[in-house]
Amino acid sequence: MELKNILTGVADRLSGLREEWPSAGTKYRLMGVVADVVELTETLSKEVLERVKQEPVLDVDVDVDFDALAEEVLSWELVMTGDDLQEPVQQVNEALGVLSSTLTQISSQLERRHKDEAYARLYDQEKRRYLNSGTPRRVRQTFDEWLYDACNGKPSMDDINDYVTEKLVHMFEKGVFNTKVEHIQRASRYPAEFDFSQLDDDHKLKKSIHKHYSELRKLVDYCDGCLVVNPVKVGRHFYTNRKEENAKGHRSAFMKYMHKISLAQEERKKLMEAESGDVSQSQPNRFAPAKNLKMLLNEEWFEIHRTDKRYDQRWTEGFVNTLMKSEHGDYLATEWSKDKRQDYIRGCVLGLLKEGGIIKGSMDSIARSANVCDNYRTFSRYMGQCRQEPYADWVLNYLREAAK
Repeated sequence: MELKNILTGVADRLSGLREEWPSAGTKYRLMGVVADVVELTETLSKEVLERVKQEPVLDVDVDVDFDALAEEVLSWELVMTGDDLQEPVQQVNEALGVLSSTLTQISSQLERRHKDEAYARLYDQEKRRYLNSGTPRRVRQTFDEWLYDACNGKPSMDDINDYVTEKLVHMFEKGVFNTKVEHIQRASRYPAEFDFSQLDDDHKLKKSIHKHYSELRKLVDYCDGCLVVNPVKVGRHFYTNRKEENAKGHRSAFMKYMHKISLAQEERKKLMEAESGDVSQSQPNRFAPAKNLKMLLNEEWFEIHRTDKRYDQRWTEGFVNTLMKSEHGDYLATEWSKDKRQDYIRGCVLGLLKEGGIIKGSMDSIARSANVCDNYRTFSRYMGQCRQEPYADWVLNYLREAAK
């Protein structure tokens, strides 16, 4: 806005010079304009152009269209008569040309792509700006109130998962990804990560929340049950979306809610460490497969493919709990802990549910609906291999009893 005001002042002075009757002072007024334009050009070169040449910078062009300004500046060129005015008029026009060129260079630098390290530094700058504000202290205070008042200082895994899910919903309600979501036709789903199915039917995000989460997952990684910010991706997102309406507010909301989530995830790590210390290495952890299988069966796709309404959330959770408590629980937990076996186990369980008459449809159609693997054919193949698993007979017997 300051730049616009300065340029408006220059334009007004040039307009006045065009309209005035040439006098002895006109030459000096023209020379004064030259000096002001040269000074403005030097300031822009040092404080803006050199800066955007080095790093991606936010807020520089939020309210300024540098290309449009460059064209406008050229339209201010003067044509004046009088032999003694030709030289100063030429100097004014040359100075305006240099100013226009500088504005164009700034625009060009703002639109160029940067290296990953530059985007990571941009994220770090925004993070430092957030940490130096008063928000982190308030976030810590409200988190401690939840931790000690609501959970007595000892949150369960369900408490932590519910807290993180709630904060994700709040982030999405702030509209952080609204502009992106508006243009999404098909979004990746992550049924094994967070369960948003408990949203009220009239909640404004009920039908689109998986799209918001899909956009978030383009910026953060999911590792061992935790959301981890990818500085390069977030920095790039901040920069490429800097001209969005309320972009600064969206950046602040992202920082605040990811801070809240990180505090809860620290408690999760402590809880996991405590549990691993209490359980011997020979006894695998059954929590992860149980939680993820329940989330998979609580997705909307299951309601579409189930053969009877009695197979509701209560039934699916009872089925998973009984399976994980059976003699096959340790085997499933051990297999689940192996790299790239989780989707295979999900596929086998769904394959058995199809054979047991709990869900209907072709394996391909179920695989498409469940949307677990990027390639639904791969998941369909896993479903077809379900009878090879040692727990297959147990599951089918359980399902036969359930159908009676």
